[in-house]
Amino acid sequence: MKLGNVDIEKKVQVDVYDSFESLQSMQLQWDEFVESMGSGIFLTYDWCRIWWKYYGKNRDLRIFIFRNSEELVGIIPLFFEKIWLGPMLMRVVKIVGSDFDLSQFNLPLVRSYIREIIDKLFELLSKEKWDIFHFGPIAGLYKHYENLRDALRQSFDGFYSLLEKEGEEQTYFELANTWEEYLAGLRKKERQLIRSGYRKIKNQNLTLISELASNENFDQKFKEFENIHRLFWEQSDRLGHFGDWPDSLEFHREIASVQLEHGRLSLLEIRLSDDCFAYQYSYEFGDKCFELLTGRSTSRNLYHVDLGRMLFAEQAKNAIRDGVHYIDSMRGRYEYKLRLGGKLFPIRSVLIYPNGLSVFIKVYIFRIFARLLNLCYYRIWFLRLASKLPFKRKPLRNTWIKTSAFQ
Repeated sequence: MKLGNVDIEKKVQVDVYDSFESLQSMQLQWDEFVESMGSGIFLTYDWCRIWWKYYGKNRDLRIFIFRNSEELVGIIPLFFEKIWLGPMLMRVVKIVGSDFDLSQFNLPLVRSYIREIIDKLFELLSKEKWDIFHFGPIAGLYKHYENLRDALRQSFDGFYSLLEKEGEEQTYFELANTWEEYLAGLRKKERQLIRSGYRKIKNQNLTLISELASNENFDQKFKEFENIHRLFWEQSDRLGHFGDWPDSLEFHREIASVQLEHGRLSLLEIRLSDDCFAYQYSYEFGDKCFELLTGRSTSRNLYHVDLGRMLFAEQAKNAIRDGVHYIDSMRGRYEYKLRLGGKLFPIRSVLIYPNGLSVFIKVYIFRIFARLLNLCYYRIWFLRLASKLPFKRKPLRNTWIKTSAFQ
């Protein structure tokens, strides 16, 4: 349902909606705008809509659509919710898709309108009751972070306190026009190891086959990918992504099916003759490939092959053929990715909360509780102890997922 619209200096108008169904007619325009802004798959219409379907319970949706006359200049989908943590009740605001998933955002905002968009957002949010706003996580390659941060400071300063966070990192691979050009840019040792891997396969009379999931075989391929991903992590007494995160298997199966129809899914199976040795689950959107999850074979018959390098090589070849310029390898620092040409960029966020001693104390205590929960529940219990006990493990707790951004 459309909630209303307001003008700022007769230039930027914002329409506010409380459901994705109300915006179904502008889905094509939404996605074309997101792509034109260099934003990622995580803020496309269907990604947000399906994420909300699975994770929007007990949350209030607000989708802000900004226009200059008829020109679309910005999209910011937010949600409001109340979180109990210990004895405290916090009213929080976040970007749709910012938890229960691996997302970080290149916000679809026209640079020249960022200040006016944030002014309008401030005006509308100042009429709502909330304690803390997590504006992020912002992707490392987001080009306009400084403009956005400055606009937030200028709009919210005096009424709200702003705290910048820079903790996690993500890895990007900048691709060349051809695979040989990219390979030539790697360190000599890495080039030799990759070429040696291909020679080993050829010398053993094996055939390396890379195949993308299609409409005809999607159900089978996704099931095989889920299985190989799970078996790989079971070796380390871990559940894998689909076991760790609530409803993630159903969520990603539906997302993958829908994005396949849009030509964005890249579910790549790699086989050595008849033996599947790996899957790479990614999405291609605009000039980027978003590398979400992998699954590698646990078969001892394939140990003579460097599965990681071969998987990356085949994924990069496929992305280059599709005209992709960057592989977004998501969160975390991994030395093997850096050796293969990856570069690290910080993931940033801005925490915003109203001025005032009572609110400051409330936010301060809330963040302490969030850190304690992370230490006691996640780092000690979930990562170290739970796998050693003889009972079926459960997915991550919703409270930890919802509060981890505020540590």
